[in-house]
Amino acid sequence: MHIIIFAGGTLQQGVAVERALAGSELVIAADSGARTALSLGYTPALVVGDLDSLPQEILQEAERLGSQIVRAPVEKNETDTELAIQEALKRGASHVTILGALGGERFEHSIANILLLAGFASIPIDIVDGQTRGWLLQGPGETLIEGKSGDLLSLLPLTSSAEDVRTEQLYYPLRGETLHFGRPRGISNVLLAEQARVSLGRGLLLLVHTAV
Repeated sequence: MHIIIFAGGTLQQGVAVERALAGSELVIAADSGARTALSLGYTPALVVGDLDSLPQEILQEAERLGSQIVRAPVEKNETDTELAIQEALKRGASHVTILGALGGERFEHSIANILLLAGFASIPIDIVDGQTRGWLLQGPGETLIEGKSGDLLSLLPLTSSAEDVRTEQLYYPLRGETLHFGRPRGISNVLLAEQARVSLGRGLLLLVHTAV
């Protein structure tokens, strides 16, 4: 089951967002993400979180439309987005897409949402915004990137190193090389065809594909 999570950050419209929403089977909102979901015409099946940033009138509107409220204490160990992922897993998610994971007033929440990909590496999770999709590759493994020539692809390690990185159909090829955490060597590569491939021998690698 493909579950969409609306988080509390900003959301830019674009082809990646449209594709994600078109394939959604269930919608969950993390706290103020309910406002974004409702503004786009999507009623969350669940609204999850401590609800400290969701106006009362939006919460009441979600309840009126049939949303189930899963209220968490304000003092908790998990972020609201993390709680929403846990709820998605309880409901049988096989694929999760997070919208509104980025932007907003506090950029540490954007960082935390990106790091959640590593915290839930056992399930495919995408972060989507505008024209851009980000996801995790865990080694050993490989992933296929579908787009068009000229699209951008960035490869960013989320472990101390990402080893034996190999690419096909990218302008700057990698042939079994190691990318190191904190050194953005893999940023802004370019697709040479409608499909490209990245394989990874060991580590965790964040892939960010932007359609241009």
